Amino acid sequence: MDYDFIPSNYYEQDEKEKKSGSKHKCNNNTPSNQVNTLSRPCAPVELVKNGGFEELGAFELFTDWVRESNNIRISGSLIAHEGLGSASFNATPTQEIQDKTGRLFQNVTVNPGCFLVLSYATNFLQVGADFEGLDFSARVYYGNNTQTNLINIETRYTSDFLAGTGYDFHQKVSNVPVPSNVTSVTVEFMIRVTDKGAPPADITQFLLDSVSLRAI
Repeated sequence: MDYDFIPSNYYEQDEKEKKSGSKHKCNNNTPSNQVNTLSRPCAPVELVKNGGFEELGAFELFTDWVRESNNIRISGSLIAHEGLGSASFNATPTQEIQDKTGRLFQNVTVNPGCFLVLSYATNFLQVGADFEGLDFSARVYYGNNTQTNLINIETRYTSDFLAGTGYDFHQKVSNVPVPSNVTSVTVEFMIRVTDKGAPPADITQFLLDSVSLRAI
């Protein structure tokens, strides 16, 4: 697995990111140096649709995105990283401390042989009552029954001190190109919140915006 927000190990594997005390405003270690060393068989076109979560759908909240959740309400927010809106993951209050999960994903057409670069922005907006932790992951993978990651970024928040610090920017290049037999990948964001929360507004809230997947 690859994890961001570790500048000295940005492209190393099997490193776990933990946000337990320090505040990280932005990951400035863009993959430009790695990109320059790779062959570029593909034009750098945008592959994700509605990455700013500004277009609302007829059957889904956001056009081109699918939602799944358990004790997390996924909605729109006007607090944007750029543009007019963002996606908001809102943990619902429960009688006891529980693990609450949400998933937002989109299937994307890709060309074999291309490297991919995923970028997005997140905002740990606030914590709810009896907050114990928040895990957020971003993946680009192919396959259904057997899933193979091309990009995998995991971030863990263990302190309420980290909430309310604004947007963080994340970016990662795939270590390998899209295989020759793959023409579609899934861009997936998953969240797990462990808390109790309290109505009406003492809830954990996490924002996602500026999602981009480009071929390079």
